Amino acid sequence: MSNTLYVSSPVNALVQGILREDKTLEQVLAHGDFGLGTFNDLDGEMVLVDGVFYQLKSDGSALIPDLNIGTPYACVTHFKPSQSFPISKSCTYQELQQLIANSMLSSNLIYAIRIEGEFVKLRARSVPRQEAYRPLVDVAGDQQEFQYEKITGQLVGFWTPDFMHSISVPGFHLHFLSSDKKHGGHLLDCLIEDATIWLQPLDQMDLDLPHTLEYLKANLDKDNSADLNKAEH
Repeated sequence: MSNTLYVSSPVNALVQGILREDKTLEQVLAHGDFGLGTFNDLDGEMVLVDGVFYQLKSDGSALIPDLNIGTPYACVTHFKPSQSFPISKSCTYQELQQLIANSMLSSNLIYAIRIEGEFVKLRARSVPRQEAYRPLVDVAGDQQEFQYEKITGQLVGFWTPDFMHSISVPGFHLHFLSSDKKHGGHLLDCLIEDATIWLQPLDQMDLDLPHTLEYLKANLDKDNSADLNKAEH
């Protein structure tokens, strides 16, 4: 369905260290052609754009993964932007966020965001594959950061209201993919210029609840918003 965000598993499960689920990329692809997430065992960051998945590894490289591998958390939609506007001057990440926020119809909706342009500087990260059960906030300490300068590419992701923090990452959540599809990661900071922003408001959510034993026995009632903010932002 258009204007629907599909979430493969509530992010609370990921925050608590449930890093492996039985949902495959192929199954996720049935729900959209655009989005982000991660892979089982946190084996890199995920970008889905124009119907193609990219796996952004801990060294910053990007590859196209097999559709049979699994994901513990993915957010996707059928991307059909309703508005677009250019960035004609250099813009910091904070200024970029404010520019997008000013263009939102309401802060109570979800927004799919795609930004293509030239980045004067960009700082991103990814995490190495995890072999054991660990809370996300602990895993974040293993993240590898990388810097890019004068690189073209796109940012793919979402803005989600704070009240959905147990289901999806609140606020801005963007992943970077270079134009040559060889580099990328979870966006931490950037300085962008000569870019175009596309926005799509989403007013429906399709939440999938896993059936793995680890998920079914987990206690997901804890408010993990502080840990999630520390790990993702």
